[in-house]
Amino acid sequence: MASVSRINGLRPVKYLDGKGYFGQANLYFIPAANADVIMVGDVVKLAGDSRSPTGAQTVARHAGGATEAAVGVVVGIIYSGVGDTQNVPPVTDLNTPVYRRASTDRYVMVADDPNTVFEAQTMGATLAAADIGLNAEVDVSAGSTTSGASGMAVDLSTKAATATLPLKLVGFPYRPDNAIGDAYTNVYVVINNHQFKGSTGTAGV
Repeated sequence: MASVSRINGLRPVKYLDGKGYFGQANLYFIPAANADVIMVGDVVKLAGDSRSPTGAQTVARHAGGATEAAVGVVVGIIYSGVGDTQNVPPVTDLNTPVYRRASTDRYVMVADDPNTVFEAQTMGATLAAADIGLNAEVDVSAGSTTSGASGMAVDLSTKAATATLPLKLVGFPYRPDNAIGDAYTNVYVVINNHQFKGSTGTAGV
């Protein structure tokens, strides 16, 4: 069965030690000063601030590139104030796809454990078996405000051993709709250049 393009960002599926992923995430904040639309499945980075009522660190959408570190992937958008009386979001979004609107105060849940393994679609080149172990950039195309789908993917055209690249390819799902040589292949990745690690990533092999 040939693969089909269904770009939808990064989705946590397990950990490097083999444990399953069961929704573990931490609370972060995106201030109204941030003008990016942010979707579930988007890679985010620390923005160097925190929300004073809750202590939640602020994050921003990952901008791509070969050296930009990341802290995790958005797995949920919160439509309540979580005890923050300065932030009581409107409920007008309830009949629209779930995403963080541009220039809107919003809390988000982020899968930020450096050992989290994510599944994501590749683009830019055809996956080869020898690519597993290499690093790559995040393709940061915009998501869809109609469906709520993240536009982020793994950009295989940038694959290299370079240590600072943000993603490391650690495998691929073995199933009938996902095979080496298909036009659209999903892979397993971890965040290689992770802001909670003590370095700027490790070289690919």
